Amino acid sequence: MRERNLSRRQLERFVSKPDSVEVSSKNSLRFLLKKRYRHRTSGKDHLLMAICERHGDVLVVVTIVDTSQIRKYS
Repeated sequence: MRERNLSRRQLERFVSKPDSVEVSSKNSLRFLLKKRYRHRTSGKDHLLMAICERHGDVLVVVTIVDTSQIRKYS
């Protein structure tokens, strides 16, 4: 979260209301969340992606990717 300059609150909002959710074909407990947003400093549209796993009632964020190359990952 520090590398992406995201607060815990921002991440919680993103996880609770993503634009899309894709479930892994290899592991049904792992999924990809995607959300478009306008970057604060650059003013450009960005795509925030999070790879997550569900462990019971707990959602674990494995990694976060922030990119301006929206078409490449959409």
